[in-house]
Amino acid sequence: MVALNMEDCLKKVDELNSQELAKCSYSELSMVKVFVYGLIKGIREFKTLHDHVAQKPEVQSWLGWSKVPHRTTLSRRFKMLPEQFCTLITELYHKFVTSKQIQEEVMSVDSSLMQARGNVWHKKDRDAGVLPTCGNIDTEAHWGMNGCGEWTFGYRVHCLVNADADLALPKDVAVYAANIKDGTVFTDTLAASLGSDRNVVLADGSYDEQPCYDLCDSKHISLIAPLEVKPNTPPERIERAALVNDPEIRQVFALRKVSVEPFQGHLKTLFDLEHLPVKGLKNVPSLVTLASFVYNFLAWLNLLLKRPILHLRQTLLALR
Repeated sequence: MVALNMEDCLKKVDELNSQELAKCSYSELSMVKVFVYGLIKGIREFKTLHDHVAQKPEVQSWLGWSKVPHRTTLSRRFKMLPEQFCTLITELYHKFVTSKQIQEEVMSVDSSLMQARGNVWHKKDRDAGVLPTCGNIDTEAHWGMNGCGEWTFGYRVHCLVNADADLALPKDVAVYAANIKDGTVFTDTLAASLGSDRNVVLADGSYDEQPCYDLCDSKHISLIAPLEVKPNTPPERIERAALVNDPEIRQVFALRKVSVEPFQGHLKTLFDLEHLPVKGLKNVPSLVTLASFVYNFLAWLNLLLKRPILHLRQTLLALR
Protein backbone atom coordinates (compact mmCIF):
# COMPACT_ATOMS: atom_id res chain seq x y z
CA MET A 1 0.00 0.00 0.00
CA VAL A 2 1.67 3.17 -1.19
CA ALA A 3 -1.18 5.63 -0.59
CA LEU A 4 -3.54 6.08 2.30
CA ASN A 5 -7.17 5.63 1.23
CA MET A 6 -10.23 3.88 2.57
CA GLU A 7 -10.38 1.18 -0.10
CA ASP A 8 -6.85 -0.02 0.63
CA CYS A 9 -7.52 0.33 4.33
CA LEU A 10 -10.46 -2.09 4.14
CA LYS A 11 -8.44 -4.47 1.96
CA LYS A 12 -5.94 -4.66 4.81
CA VAL A 13 -8.73 -5.92 7.07
CA ASP A 14 -9.15 -8.80 4.59
CA GLU A 15 -5.57 -9.87 5.32
CA LEU A 16 -6.32 -10.52 8.98
CA ASN A 17 -7.03 -14.11 9.96
CA SER A 18 -10.53 -13.44 11.25
CA GLN A 19 -12.72 -16.50 11.63
CA GLU A 20 -16.44 -16.62 11.03
CA LEU A 21 -18.31 -16.91 14.32
CA ALA A 22 -21.67 -17.71 12.70
CA LYS A 23 -23.15 -18.43 9.29
CA CYS A 24 -25.15 -15.34 8.31
CA SER A 25 -26.37 -13.65 5.16
CA TYR A 26 -23.68 -11.01 5.57
CA SER A 27 -20.25 -12.39 6.44
CA GLU A 28 -18.59 -11.65 9.77
CA LEU A 29 -15.67 -10.06 7.93
CA SER A 30 -17.90 -7.71 5.95
CA MET A 31 -19.58 -6.63 9.19
CA VAL A 32 -16.22 -5.98 10.81
CA LYS A 33 -15.26 -3.89 7.79
CA VAL A 34 -18.43 -1.80 7.75
CA PHE A 35 -18.08 -0.98 11.44
CA VAL A 36 -14.39 -0.13 10.98
CA TYR A 37 -15.48 2.13 8.12
CA GLY A 38 -18.18 3.74 10.24
CA LEU A 39 -15.88 4.38 13.20
CA ILE A 40 -13.16 5.91 11.03
CA LYS A 41 -15.74 8.12 9.30
CA GLY A 42 -17.17 9.17 12.65
CA ILE A 43 -20.63 7.69 11.95
CA ARG A 44 -22.28 6.89 15.27
CA GLU A 45 -25.85 5.79 14.42
CA PHE A 46 -26.84 2.58 12.63
CA LYS A 47 -29.45 4.35 10.51
CA THR A 48 -26.89 6.97 9.46
CA LEU A 49 -24.40 4.22 8.61
CA HIS A 50 -27.04 2.37 6.57
CA ASP A 51 -28.05 5.49 4.64
CA HIS A 52 -24.43 6.51 4.06
CA VAL A 53 -23.38 3.13 2.64
CA ALA A 54 -26.59 2.86 0.61
CA GLN A 55 -25.63 6.05 -1.21
CA LYS A 56 -22.09 4.89 -1.98
CA PRO A 57 -21.88 1.96 -4.44
CA GLU A 58 -18.08 1.94 -4.18
CA VAL A 59 -18.28 1.23 -0.45
CA GLN A 60 -20.76 -1.59 -1.07
CA SER A 61 -18.27 -3.01 -3.56
CA TRP A 62 -15.45 -2.86 -1.01
CA LEU A 63 -17.68 -4.73 1.44
CA GLY A 64 -18.78 -7.30 -1.14
CA TRP A 65 -22.45 -6.35 -0.73
CA SER A 66 -25.10 -6.30 -3.46
CA LYS A 67 -27.60 -4.96 -0.93
CA VAL A 68 -27.09 -2.93 2.23
CA PRO A 69 -28.47 -4.63 5.36
CA HIS A 70 -31.26 -2.91 7.27
CA ARG A 71 -30.25 -0.73 10.20
CA THR A 72 -31.77 -3.27 12.61
CA THR A 73 -29.54 -5.96 11.09
CA LEU A 74 -26.51 -3.71 11.57
CA SER A 75 -27.54 -3.11 15.17
CA ARG A 76 -28.10 -6.81 15.87
CA ARG A 77 -24.82 -7.92 14.29
CA PHE A 78 -22.86 -5.18 16.04
CA LYS A 79 -23.85 -6.64 19.41
CA MET A 80 -22.42 -10.02 18.37
CA LEU A 81 -18.89 -8.80 17.64
CA PRO A 82 -16.93 -8.05 20.88
CA GLU A 83 -15.24 -11.46 20.85
CA GLN A 84 -14.24 -11.04 17.21
CA PHE A 85 -12.88 -7.56 17.82
CA CYS A 86 -10.84 -8.87 20.79
CA THR A 87 -9.40 -11.61 18.59
CA LEU A 88 -8.36 -9.00 16.03
CA ILE A 89 -6.85 -6.77 18.75
CA THR A 90 -4.62 -9.64 19.86
CA GLU A 91 -3.74 -10.64 16.30
CA LEU A 92 -2.53 -7.15 15.42
CA TYR A 93 -0.71 -6.89 18.74
CA HIS A 94 1.26 -10.02 17.87
CA LYS A 95 2.24 -8.51 14.53
CA PHE A 96 4.08 -5.81 16.47
CA VAL A 97 5.70 -8.44 18.70
CA THR A 98 6.88 -10.63 15.81
CA SER A 99 8.21 -7.58 13.96
CA LYS A 100 10.13 -6.69 17.14
CA GLN A 101 8.47 -3.31 17.46
CA ILE A 102 7.43 -4.12 21.03
CA GLN A 103 8.38 -6.59 23.75
CA GLU A 104 6.19 -8.43 26.25
CA GLU A 105 8.49 -9.01 29.20
CA VAL A 106 6.68 -6.28 31.14
CA MET A 107 2.92 -5.69 30.83
CA SER A 108 0.61 -3.10 32.41
CA VAL A 109 -3.02 -3.52 33.44
CA ASP A 110 -5.52 -0.86 34.43
CA SER A 111 -9.12 0.30 34.01
CA SER A 112 -10.69 3.61 33.08
CA LEU A 113 -14.21 4.97 33.51
CA MET A 114 -16.50 6.08 30.69
CA GLN A 115 -19.71 8.00 31.29
CA ALA A 116 -22.95 6.32 30.21
CA ARG A 117 -25.11 7.83 27.51
CA GLY A 118 -28.13 9.75 28.70
CA ASN A 119 -29.11 10.96 32.13
CA VAL A 120 -27.59 9.91 35.45
CA TRP A 121 -29.37 7.33 37.59
CA HIS A 122 -28.53 8.45 41.11
CA LYS A 123 -27.14 5.69 43.29
CA LYS A 124 -29.87 5.85 45.91
CA ASP A 125 -32.58 5.47 43.25
CA ARG A 126 -30.64 2.80 41.37
CA ASP A 127 -30.13 0.71 44.49
CA ALA A 128 -33.88 1.01 45.17
CA GLY A 129 -34.74 0.19 41.54
CA VAL A 130 -36.59 3.48 41.10
CA LEU A 131 -36.21 4.94 37.61
CA PRO A 132 -36.17 8.76 37.46
CA THR A 133 -38.97 10.48 35.58
CA CYS A 134 -36.49 12.24 33.27
CA GLY A 135 -36.01 8.99 31.32
CA ASN A 136 -33.15 8.31 28.88
CA ILE A 137 -31.30 6.12 31.40
CA ASP A 138 -28.81 3.37 30.58
CA THR A 139 -30.17 0.84 33.05
CA GLU A 140 -27.16 -1.49 32.65
CA ALA A 141 -24.62 1.17 33.63
CA HIS A 142 -23.47 1.52 37.23
CA TRP A 143 -21.55 3.82 39.53
CA GLY A 144 -17.77 3.53 39.85
CA MET A 145 -15.02 5.55 41.49
CA ASN A 146 -11.74 6.54 39.86
CA GLY A 147 -8.35 6.78 41.55
CA CYS A 148 -9.02 10.40 42.50
CA GLY A 149 -12.18 9.50 44.42
CA GLU A 150 -14.53 10.87 41.75
CA TRP A 151 -17.72 8.98 40.91
CA THR A 152 -18.92 8.25 37.37
CA PHE A 153 -22.13 6.58 36.21
CA GLY A 154 -21.16 4.30 33.35
CA TYR A 155 -18.72 1.57 32.41
CA ARG A 156 -15.08 0.60 32.81
CA VAL A 157 -12.73 -0.35 30.04
CA HIS A 158 -10.10 -2.78 31.37
CA CYS A 159 -6.88 -2.92 29.35
CA LEU A 160 -3.78 -5.10 29.19
CA VAL A 161 -0.93 -3.38 27.29
CA ASN A 162 2.81 -3.75 26.88
CA ALA A 163 4.67 -1.46 29.31
CA ASP A 164 6.45 0.63 26.69
CA ALA A 165 6.57 4.39 27.09
CA ASP A 166 7.03 4.93 23.35
CA LEU A 167 4.66 2.34 21.88
CA ALA A 168 2.03 0.96 24.26
CA LEU A 169 -0.60 -1.11 22.44
CA PRO A 170 -3.53 -3.12 23.79
CA LYS A 171 -3.25 -6.89 23.82
CA ASP A 172 -6.63 -7.47 25.42
CA VAL A 173 -9.59 -5.27 26.36
CA ALA A 174 -12.71 -6.00 28.40
CA VAL A 175 -15.70 -3.80 29.24
CA TYR A 176 -17.92 -4.14 32.29
CA ALA A 177 -20.29 -1.98 34.32
CA ALA A 178 -18.35 0.52 36.41
CA ASN A 179 -18.99 -1.26 39.72
CA ILE A 180 -17.19 -4.48 38.75
CA LYS A 181 -13.85 -4.70 40.56
CA ASP A 182 -10.58 -4.54 38.63
CA GLY A 183 -9.25 -7.66 40.33
CA THR A 184 -12.31 -9.67 39.33
CA VAL A 185 -11.97 -8.70 35.66
CA PHE A 186 -8.26 -9.46 35.75
CA THR A 187 -8.67 -12.99 37.12
CA ASP A 188 -11.81 -13.81 35.11
CA THR A 189 -10.86 -12.28 31.75
CA LEU A 190 -7.60 -10.43 31.11
CA ALA A 191 -5.23 -12.90 32.76
CA ALA A 192 -6.15 -15.49 30.13
CA SER A 193 -4.06 -13.41 27.70
CA LEU A 194 -0.97 -13.81 29.84
CA GLY A 195 1.35 -16.72 29.11
CA SER A 196 3.94 -18.05 31.52
CA ASP A 197 6.65 -16.27 29.50
CA ARG A 198 5.53 -12.85 30.79
CA ASN A 199 7.84 -11.93 33.62
CA VAL A 200 6.11 -8.93 35.17
CA VAL A 201 2.63 -7.36 35.28
CA LEU A 202 2.37 -3.80 36.62
CA ALA A 203 -0.86 -2.82 38.35
CA ASP A 204 -2.26 -0.27 40.77
CA GLY A 205 -3.61 -0.97 44.26
CA SER A 206 -6.99 -2.16 42.98
CA TYR A 207 -5.28 -5.40 41.91
CA ASP A 208 -3.79 -5.99 45.36
CA GLU A 209 -5.96 -9.06 45.93
CA GLN A 210 -4.91 -12.58 46.77
CA PRO A 211 -6.71 -14.21 43.79
CA CYS A 212 -4.70 -11.93 41.46
CA TYR A 213 -1.43 -12.92 43.12
CA ASP A 214 -2.36 -16.62 43.16
CA LEU A 215 -3.22 -16.64 39.47
CA CYS A 216 -0.02 -14.84 38.50
CA ASP A 217 2.06 -17.09 40.74
CA SER A 218 0.56 -20.12 38.99
CA LYS A 219 1.80 -18.69 35.69
CA HIS A 220 5.24 -17.81 37.15
CA ILE A 221 4.47 -14.11 36.68
CA SER A 222 5.37 -11.35 39.11
CA LEU A 223 2.37 -9.11 39.81
CA ILE A 224 3.72 -5.78 41.04
CA ALA A 225 1.10 -3.67 42.82
CA PRO A 226 1.38 -1.17 45.70
CA LEU A 227 0.47 -2.70 49.03
CA GLU A 228 0.43 -1.54 52.61
CA VAL A 229 2.34 -3.29 55.41
CA LYS A 230 0.78 -3.29 58.89
CA PRO A 231 1.94 -4.85 62.18
CA ASN A 232 -0.18 -7.97 61.53
CA THR A 233 0.72 -8.30 57.84
CA PRO A 234 1.47 -11.94 56.88
CA PRO A 235 5.09 -12.78 55.94
CA GLU A 236 4.26 -13.40 52.26
CA ARG A 237 2.80 -9.89 51.92
CA ILE A 238 5.85 -8.42 53.64
CA GLU A 239 7.97 -10.16 50.99
CA ARG A 240 5.81 -8.72 48.23
CA ALA A 241 6.06 -5.24 49.77
CA ALA A 242 9.83 -5.55 49.91
CA LEU A 243 9.88 -6.48 46.22
CA VAL A 244 7.68 -3.50 45.29
CA ASN A 245 9.93 -1.13 47.25
CA ASP A 246 13.15 -2.42 45.69
CA PRO A 247 14.72 0.55 43.80
CA GLU A 248 15.09 -1.42 40.56
CA ILE A 249 11.48 -2.63 40.72
CA ARG A 250 10.23 0.89 41.44
CA GLN A 251 12.03 2.06 38.32
CA VAL A 252 10.25 -0.63 36.29
CA PHE A 253 6.94 0.16 38.00
CA ALA A 254 7.18 3.73 36.74
CA LEU A 255 6.51 2.34 33.25
CA ARG A 256 2.86 1.79 34.20
CA LYS A 257 2.12 5.52 34.26
CA VAL A 258 3.70 6.05 30.84
CA SER A 259 2.08 3.06 29.13
CA VAL A 260 -1.42 1.93 30.10
CA GLU A 261 -2.63 5.27 31.47
CA PRO A 262 -1.69 7.28 28.34
CA PHE A 263 -3.15 4.54 26.14
CA GLN A 264 -6.52 4.80 27.87
CA GLY A 265 -6.52 8.56 27.46
CA HIS A 266 -5.53 8.35 23.79
CA LEU A 267 -8.20 5.74 23.06
CA LYS A 268 -11.00 7.81 24.59
CA THR A 269 -9.81 11.04 22.99
CA LEU A 270 -9.24 9.54 19.54
CA PHE A 271 -12.72 8.01 19.33
CA ASP A 272 -14.59 10.37 21.67
CA LEU A 273 -15.40 7.71 24.26
CA GLU A 274 -15.30 9.82 27.42
CA HIS A 275 -19.10 10.13 27.04
CA LEU A 276 -20.42 6.99 25.41
CA PRO A 277 -22.68 7.34 22.32
CA VAL A 278 -24.35 3.93 22.87
CA LYS A 279 -26.13 2.17 25.72
CA GLY A 280 -26.09 -1.26 27.30
CA LEU A 281 -23.82 -4.20 28.03
CA LYS A 282 -24.14 -5.42 24.44
CA ASN A 283 -23.43 -2.19 22.57
CA VAL A 284 -20.78 -0.63 24.83
CA PRO A 285 -18.35 -3.61 24.77
CA SER A 286 -18.75 -3.83 20.99
CA LEU A 287 -17.94 -0.15 20.55
CA VAL A 288 -14.95 -0.08 22.89
CA THR A 289 -13.40 -3.29 21.57
CA LEU A 290 -13.97 -2.01 18.00
CA ALA A 291 -12.22 1.25 18.91
CA SER A 292 -9.32 -0.68 20.48
CA PHE A 293 -9.01 -2.83 17.36
CA VAL A 294 -9.01 0.26 15.11
CA TYR A 295 -6.39 1.81 17.42
CA ASN A 296 -4.06 -1.14 16.72
CA PHE A 297 -5.13 -1.19 13.08
CA LEU A 298 -4.20 2.46 12.51
CA ALA A 299 -0.87 1.83 14.22
CA TRP A 300 -0.31 -1.15 11.89
CA LEU A 301 -1.12 0.97 8.84
CA ASN A 302 1.42 3.54 10.00
CA LEU A 303 4.02 0.81 10.40
CA LEU A 304 3.38 -0.45 6.87
CA LEU A 305 3.53 3.09 5.49
CA LYS A 306 6.69 3.85 7.47
CA ARG A 307 4.99 6.68 9.31
CA PRO A 308 5.37 7.42 13.04
CA ILE A 309 3.40 4.53 14.50
CA LEU A 310 1.42 6.43 17.11
CA HIS A 311 0.50 9.35 14.85
CA LEU A 312 -2.97 7.85 14.85
CA ARG A 313 -5.03 11.02 14.69
CA GLN A 314 -3.22 12.14 11.53
CA THR A 315 -3.93 8.78 9.91
CA LEU A 316 -7.54 8.81 11.08
CA LEU A 317 -8.14 12.27 9.66
CA ALA A 318 -6.43 11.36 6.38
CA LEU A 319 -8.83 8.41 5.97
CA ARG A 320 -11.84 10.39 7.10
